[in-house]
Amino acid sequence: MHARFAALVGLSALAVAGCGGEKQQDANEQSANYPVKVVNASFPQKQSLAKDSTMEIVVQNAGQHQIPTISVTVKCGRGLGGSFQTAVSEQGNNADPQRPQFVVNKIPTATTRVNPPLDPAPLERSSAYVDTYPLGPLAPGRSATFRWDVTAVKAGPYRLCWRVNAGLYNKARAVPSSGGGPIAGEFKGEVSNKAPKAIVSDDGKTVIEAGGD
Repeated sequence: MHARFAALVGLSALAVAGCGGEKQQDANEQSANYPVKVVNASFPQKQSLAKDSTMEIVVQNAGQHQIPTISVTVKCGRGLGGSFQTAVSEQGNNADPQRPQFVVNKIPTATTRVNPPLDPAPLERSSAYVDTYPLGPLAPGRSATFRWDVTAVKAGPYRLCWRVNAGLYNKARAVPSSGGGPIAGEFKGEVSNKAPKAIVSDDGKTVIEAGGD
């Protein structure tokens, strides 16, 4: 009995020591404001089913200090929708109330990844965040380009909200630079139910999308 009690005490001590020794994830993120400037934010207003397009946001560090983790969140608030996913109107017995409006083929990552043809591997992410895409530290005066390659898969109006962040733990905060304009916005448009036309180039292999409108 005494031996069993001593063993339990020892395990408890190890557990406490392990918990106390863990470093908080936000320990290296300072509480501060970091001025940023959005140099470019673009996404086609008119889309077509099955047609590829690119969303691009270019952010510049307009301050005097390095930004801990520059990132962009693609989502409208805390509710459903406003991202590459859209909320279904009639949930019924659906376990997941969201459906893709755009299939994301390529996301911003800290390390560029080139997949071989027909690679079935999932998209490589720089973090575990679903709607936030970090590219790491950003030095003063430097710019970071966020680029998403997507394919429209649901017809109808779309709305994508985005905002720039300076950290991942709400301690480092991105703020608009003086005269630099807003650091959050939204893209609105329409996805046509007409699939894009395609032609074959002179080499007999390359398929060129010519638009479906």
